[in-house]
Amino acid sequence: MAEPKTVTIPAAIDLHIHFREPGTNKAETIASGSKAALQGGYALVCDMPNNPGNPTWTMERLTQKQAIIKKTSHMPIATYAGSQPESDNLAELALMAPHSIGLKLYGAATTGNARDYQPDEFDAIVKTWHKAAPNKPIMLHSGKDNLWEFIELIANRHSHQLHVCHINSPTDAELVMKAREKGAKVTCGVCPHHILKSEKDEVTEGWFARMQPALVDEASAAELFRLFAEGQIDVLETDHAPHLAADKWAAEQENPEGIHDPDHRTCFGVPGVEFALPLLFYQMKRGRISLERIIDATSKSPAEIIGIKLSSTTKVTWRLEEYRIGDKYPKGLSSSGWTPYMNNLAVGAVEKSFIGGKILIENGKFKARLPQVANSGSVI
Repeated sequence: MAEPKTVTIPAAIDLHIHFREPGTNKAETIASGSKAALQGGYALVCDMPNNPGNPTWTMERLTQKQAIIKKTSHMPIATYAGSQPESDNLAELALMAPHSIGLKLYGAATTGNARDYQPDEFDAIVKTWHKAAPNKPIMLHSGKDNLWEFIELIANRHSHQLHVCHINSPTDAELVMKAREKGAKVTCGVCPHHILKSEKDEVTEGWFARMQPALVDEASAAELFRLFAEGQIDVLETDHAPHLAADKWAAEQENPEGIHDPDHRTCFGVPGVEFALPLLFYQMKRGRISLERIIDATSKSPAEIIGIKLSSTTKVTWRLEEYRIGDKYPKGLSSSGWTPYMNNLAVGAVEKSFIGGKILIENGKFKARLPQVANSGSVI
């Protein structure tokens, strides 16, 4: 059998991960998550603020997280500030802004809150952030029916750059396109699970296929993939949000219907940063997406959104072998010990990773670490 071909492409950037540290969720650490991301072909990942039990609402907590990154990470990581109507941290935003890659707002039920919000509840937060960090984006987790109102608030009323995270509805993608046509500075991303899985998986996988926002029907997933492949959805973001299998099982036993309220056990989120690129390479093999589009969606466009510069030498060499994920990696690569893509076919394993002037992976093996906190304007 002939040796698999290789391809060398710009390293990827993930705008949306949850490495769980510091916090109460023990499924991942910054060390283990960054190692998985490096194996997934990434040069930079951006960590979200809603750590269970320890959200990044203050400068003290941001400093604590960044200290762990500098000590234990395998690769550069950027961090978001966070704010909610109930977090009462407007004064902290000005302190966190110079040290953050952007601000994350949660306008819908997810880990850390169990309700949808009215966009106007965030008016003071958006105004404060726009003054403190006029060139750093606001990243939005929108609700089922409030996206247009958030676009009006952030992009139109306050003229601030907005990125809509993990689009799971073609209708929401159309709203973003409509806003752009009217001159608003709005981008959006989609997750691998929203374009490669569907709500049918929840019937057979239960909590192992539950995340926020939820999986959608097969037709919507196919349409999201088309919009992504054609470039109307700007970027791929993994929303890597690992939980231990034991915690998924506990939610399944106690709350099989998936009820989301304070009286029921929940466990939303799945790992995914380690397999996002191999999953796309398999779709490329099938002719559904081009290599050029993969590079744009995972490297060029994410860098532009957060104001990062990738060096022309920051590249990853992929060995284009094909495999079933569950056969090659029966426990995944995240320390959560499982993956929602167990039965998926994939193409690609990282042969070499050259980031920030250092070889971090060579011949498929870890060689060095590059524990850095990245920020807008950083060159990686």
